[in-house]
Amino acid sequence: MKLTSPDKGWSWMVLIAAFGVMFIQGIFIGTLGIIHLALLDRYQDTNLRTSLAGSIFACANTAGGIVTSVLVDKYSCRVVTVTGSLLFTLGLAVCAFPVSLDIVIFSYGVLAGIGSSMTNTAAYFVVGYNFKLRQNMASGFSTSGISLGGLFMPTAIEMIREFYGNRIFFVLLAGIALQPCFLGFMYFPSYLEESRKHTSLAQNRKTTPSVPAGFRSWLRIMKNPGFVCFAGCLCLTQLGVFVMYLHFPNYVTTMGLSVMEASYLLNVRGVCSLVARLSVSSLVNVNNHNVQETTLLFGMFTFLALASMLLPIYGSSFGGLLIYCIFLGFYGDSVFSILNIINIKLVGLQHFASATGIEFAAMGICIFIGPSFVGKVIDVGGTYDLCFIITGILIMLGGILSLLSGVFQTSSAEKLQHNDISIDRTIDTLKIDMGQPSTECVHSRNNQEDMTLTSGSKLLQQVDRN
Repeated sequence: MKLTSPDKGWSWMVLIAAFGVMFIQGIFIGTLGIIHLALLDRYQDTNLRTSLAGSIFACANTAGGIVTSVLVDKYSCRVVTVTGSLLFTLGLAVCAFPVSLDIVIFSYGVLAGIGSSMTNTAAYFVVGYNFKLRQNMASGFSTSGISLGGLFMPTAIEMIREFYGNRIFFVLLAGIALQPCFLGFMYFPSYLEESRKHTSLAQNRKTTPSVPAGFRSWLRIMKNPGFVCFAGCLCLTQLGVFVMYLHFPNYVTTMGLSVMEASYLLNVRGVCSLVARLSVSSLVNVNNHNVQETTLLFGMFTFLALASMLLPIYGSSFGGLLIYCIFLGFYGDSVFSILNIINIKLVGLQHFASATGIEFAAMGICIFIGPSFVGKVIDVGGTYDLCFIITGILIMLGGILSLLSGVFQTSSAEKLQHNDISIDRTIDTLKIDMGQPSTECVHSRNNQEDMTLTSGSKLLQQVDRN
């Protein structure tokens, strides 16, 4: 089995495949509100009960990350992605048939949500396992696929739904969900992925076998105060962001605008999100450690919180809603373009997959609570204005937790550097076992070549003098 080396060779093809998976993920995030409207139109049920499908999907899409991390540890990113894509397709294909809302809640919310989580989370992992020196750039490029997928596709899919109806609408979504199955075959195993498995196996032999390895890793991570603060930041901020994703199209229609105009606003959000992901990852990549990533996130979430709390004041017109979509695009999703590098700095490369899984699981629980709570408030006669104000406050608290996580991140930097050295040694061992030169051998060979060239040039100079 040939393994890919970090930052070179097939790693770039893996990055393109991860970009494609993220692109498809962006389509479903961007059409979350449109699917909600389609279910409301199809079943004519209450807002709360109908929103359960989208809430469970969003919850499973993120909460399933902790299961995905365990599956990736046991199998590989490729196996998890292909399996998740098939499950994703099955869940959406069921919705194309004339079934009850309860079945749709299970198939779309649970089956499709878990399948989407497996493909999406594995895409984060595979980028982290294939890039080391260019981690920020690679993460920014791959996650920009989410923004690009939510750019024009919601409008196109809404046009298809209006022309062909809800049945063809779900058939189309099922076909889109099948594409990660083919992209996942490009996920070749990497040296970083295999070295992490070897390191985990070595540690398991030294510890009590009665305690599962994954559980020990989770306990170790949860003792990290910086990680706990950052996980809390993600929970609060993404709760607010997903409330907007699910209920914003319906809120726009209550303001007297059409569904198509709502999709145009989502396109604007997608453009801003694309620019923000690329800009933030590039800024962090060239940053000379003058500004921490968590401090940058604090400023971004603060702006988004203020925009959300003030939305009832300026959001009564199309122009005001357009301004909010710009804020939501620039500051709502940029955290995911630098999520890998933050987790690696907080817990190290060896535990970053487990850390990401825990974060996604925690976000999933909050994402399920948020949209369902808003749906209940609207059903009992409440207004979106109050919900958006509360959402803004939660996003503000999340930004403060991001700032706190940066304080603890600095104190553990030296220990994580030692762990990276250990992983590099494991990679060298794997290369030697597979008959390839290790990193130290390559450096030694380069030094010998440099010495040979230097001595040769000196000899030529001496001959010229003679």
